[in-house]
Amino acid sequence: MIQRKNYFIKKKFQVNFISKFITLIIVEAILIAGLFIYITRDTLTTGYFNSTLTVERTPSFFLIPVLLVMLMVAVGVGIAGMVIFILLSHRIAGPLYRFEKDLEEICSGNLTKRINLRKTDQLAELKESLNAVVGSLDHRMSRLKSITAELKGLLSQEINPANAEKIYGAVERLKNEIDHFKVTSGPNE
Repeated sequence: MIQRKNYFIKKKFQVNFISKFITLIIVEAILIAGLFIYITRDTLTTGYFNSTLTVERTPSFFLIPVLLVMLMVAVGVGIAGMVIFILLSHRIAGPLYRFEKDLEEICSGNLTKRINLRKTDQLAELKESLNAVVGSLDHRMSRLKSITAELKGLLSQEINPANAEKIYGAVERLKNEIDHFKVTSGPNE
C-alpha cells in the first residue's frame, strides 16, 4: 500500500475547513459553560473538600472541574477532528487538485485527456460529467478534422462542377459541426 507523503493538497481549502471546525468546538464549549452557569446561578451545592463539608453556589463549586473537563474534551475532540478532517478533506482536496491539473491540460488542447480519481475519492459524478464533456468535444473535433482533411483533398484537385458540389457539401457539414457550439463571439446567423 502506498503511503501518502503530503496530506495538504489544497492547503487553503483544508486549513479553512479545519479552522472552521476548531471555531465550532470553541463556540460550543463557551455556550455549554455559559448555559451551565446561567442554569445553576440560583442553586447551592454541598460537597466535601479536603474532609470539610462545604456549601457553595453551584457555578462556583463546579466551575474549575467543568472548565477542565471541557478543555480536555475540546482538545481531544479538536485533535481527533483535525486528523479525521485532514483525511476526509484529502478525499475532496485531492480530486479538486486533479481536476485543476487535468483541466489545464485539456484547455491546452489535449482532448484525449480523461480525469481519473482513486476509488475512495469523492466527486466521482463530477468526474464522469467532465469526462463526458471532454469526450463529446473530442468526438466533435475529430469530425471537424476529418471534414477539414476532406476539404483540403478536394481543393487540391481540379475544380469542376462535380468537385464543386462535393466541396459545397463538405463546407456545409463543416458549418453544421461548428454550429453545434454556442460561442460568445463570431458571426451570428
